[in-house]
Amino acid sequence: MFSRVVFIIATLAGMAASATVNVVNNCSASIDPAFFPAASGGLGGFTLAPGDSHSVTLPAGYNGNAWGRTGCDDSGSCETGSCSGGINCTAPATDGATLAQFQIDIIANLDFFSPKTDDGFNIAINMAPIGCPTAPVACTDASGDGDGCDVMSTCPTGTDYTLTFC
Repeated sequence: MFSRVVFIIATLAGMAASATVNVVNNCSASIDPAFFPAASGGLGGFTLAPGDSHSVTLPAGYNGNAWGRTGCDDSGSCETGSCSGGINCTAPATDGATLAQFQIDIIANLDFFSPKTDDGFNIAINMAPIGCPTAPVACTDASGDGDGCDVMSTCPTGTDYTLTFC
């Protein structure tokens, strides 16, 4: 009985510490969002048609990046934002992609997030926390323009996010 209670509490605590990221494609063409390390369930990438969205879960302790790949073919070879592993990335971007950095429940019950152009720029991104007073942050061009571009922001653990491309 005790082990069952501990398992239930651990499961609920893990659920509360994860973050859901709703990925939105506002671009005029399909994009292939990627996550490295992979999101929950081993999801490292997928295709999104214009106007479509898809939600992914980032577990507590997640420390990684998301980025948009453009001009991808069915094998996962892309014009920008390429990675090993095809559609389901198994490594970081190999060329200069705009990154959305997520650190979920890393320290002091806080999430850290930042749009980054340190490695390059290939597509505009906007990161909007849901249920947290922190304002959305974005990188809109290669010069690092956009509110909060290349600046780390924080929200309490348990916050969900919308990541919008274009």
